Amino acid sequence: MPGPQAAPRVSGSILQGKTTRSSGLPIEDIINDPDAEIKDTDSARKFLDQLYTVHGDPITPEHLSQALFYISQSKTVNSTTRSAIRATAYLVRDLAAPAIAESITKAVSSKLDASVLIAISPHIGKIMSTAEKLETANEQITTLSAEIAKNAGTHDTTAGDTSLELLEATYTANPNQIPLGKRPTQEHAKAHAAIRDRQILIDPDRDHPIFNDSTKRETAIDLIKQAIEAVDRVDGPEIQLKSIARLRNNGVLLELNSQEAAAWIKKVPNRATFLEKLGGTTTIKDRMYSVVIPFLSTVTDLDRPDTLREMETENNIPTGSISQIKWIKDPTKRS
Repeated sequence: MPGPQAAPRVSGSILQGKTTRSSGLPIEDIINDPDAEIKDTDSARKFLDQLYTVHGDPITPEHLSQALFYISQSKTVNSTTRSAIRATAYLVRDLAAPAIAESITKAVSSKLDASVLIAISPHIGKIMSTAEKLETANEQITTLSAEIAKNAGTHDTTAGDTSLELLEATYTANPNQIPLGKRPTQEHAKAHAAIRDRQILIDPDRDHPIFNDSTKRETAIDLIKQAIEAVDRVDGPEIQLKSIARLRNNGVLLELNSQEAAAWIKKVPNRATFLEKLGGTTTIKDRMYSVVIPFLSTVTDLDRPDTLREMETENNIPTGSISQIKWIKDPTKRS
């Protein structure tokens, strides 16, 4: 059998340089083709600005990739050339991604560093200032401690001991005070009940000329003392004002020296004199206690004013002791 056909010989010098797979020409000859319309970067930019890029914007790999994708859509390009252009566009776009990421990283890093420095600079200054103040205070404490230790041997503690003994001698415990953590005893309960019996609760209206937020405490005390002095003292007990407490609801709680004194003020004629001297619309609120009355006839007319007075008379209760009465459950709603 005959052997393989010999390759053709080319006369002249052998061409140097790399060649592409689709052409036997070196890449330098293709770039420097004298018949080509695009010969350099300027002419390339002018051509692309006419159809595929924005005039004046810098050319980046991302822009070149977009231009190649647009070129691949041309109707005069065959399928093989279109595939080659699209393949090149994808590769150019992949080259553009790291460059974009790097530029973003540099821009963000520079701005972030500046922002962090601006944000923490005042705090750093405050920390340094505080550290200096602490150091100065520490030095002062050290000096003061040394002076105290130096004078400790000659310090006279007699005055301090005398003050302590005087404090212990003059301190008197409140017998009515319940110790913390202990239950009230019968004596404590009696003491508190006695205090309640000596108290009078005054309920002035909100527009009272004296009992309001703008009036001084001394003015209110003087008015109450004048009202007490105005009460008839004939055959009455000694009346002294011991304490005054202002309540949140504008009420005033008085404590007198005895239960008899409080009862004397609350009597009908004395009460009127006392309240008239206080001025404004003022009332004395008596302590009320809820009492359940079992087996009360459902035909009892609770709306009739005389009903309460009759109950007081039949049960030997002072007149006016019962302020109001109502059913626990409305009789009309009982089954």
